[in-house]
Amino acid sequence: MEKTHQETYPPYIPFYYILYLKYRKLKRQSATRKMERLARKIGPVGFVPEGEGQWTVEVEGEIPNPTDHINRSALWMDEDLALPEIQEIITGIEATKKKLDAKDLRYTSTAASFIPRMYTEYSEKKNSWENAWCFRHADVQKGQNILDIGGASTAFNFFLADKGCSVTSIDNDWGNCGIVYNMNYVGQKMGWECRAIDRDAGQPLPFPDNHFERIFSVCVIEHLTSPDRQNLMRELGRVLKPGGIAAFSTDYDNEREVLVFDKGLRFGYREKFFHDVVDPSGLRLHGNSTLIDAYPLKNFLGAFFLRKD
Repeated sequence: MEKTHQETYPPYIPFYYILYLKYRKLKRQSATRKMERLARKIGPVGFVPEGEGQWTVEVEGEIPNPTDHINRSALWMDEDLALPEIQEIITGIEATKKKLDAKDLRYTSTAASFIPRMYTEYSEKKNSWENAWCFRHADVQKGQNILDIGGASTAFNFFLADKGCSVTSIDNDWGNCGIVYNMNYVGQKMGWECRAIDRDAGQPLPFPDNHFERIFSVCVIEHLTSPDRQNLMRELGRVLKPGGIAAFSTDYDNEREVLVFDKGLRFGYREKFFHDVVDPSGLRLHGNSTLIDAYPLKNFLGAFFLRKD
């Protein structure tokens, strides 16, 4: 189904900015196609090999729920979503959405889009788990200075701002639908302390050392090349305050074609996970160090937390 202009962009985004987004989309598509053609010719470049997998079990069957694990896969998503403390957070995010709806202000779906039909039930369920789990175990407090990577205009970011946090999002608006402009506009209209900066995640972060108490990145780092991922993690370790917590979710798609980006990240490929994520950051795992990953032929979704000593 073809997207319409009215559903692609919020109505308050200026026409000149929409023209800019369309121009940038053409440039990006052209550059991406060129990289894909090159990758098909010479093979993918810039990726750390996955290495040997380490699986809890390989044959599908029931695995006991490690209820004390905060670094965990979404194998137990339904059990987690039923927890009262998780339900309370989800209810809070829904309350923030209602505030925005009442003022005809927009927030994105899990596809980083404003298009209503892209709000699928299952994808929103997964996103609810990611958001609530990351929030619950990052111990967020009112007034904290928070950095988000790749989540401009998400309901989660607006929820953080609604809770009284100062939120800064780094996002390059890969979908070219105005999410950076929208986050700044919504923050101003709602009187929230939130802003978005249009910037690639692989670039140096424009912040001083030890600047943020909390960092969130929901399903973003798996969509970077290994060099960009490592650069980002070094920067996140630099700007996080001592005692601060960085919360992440990540996925792995067995069906994803490896050209410009790899299949993602998962705990079972522990060597790559540490090489690309944990070690460059200079941070340590916050919580359990045993990372459960099962069923290598299935896709993966998980959340993990890093802390700065």
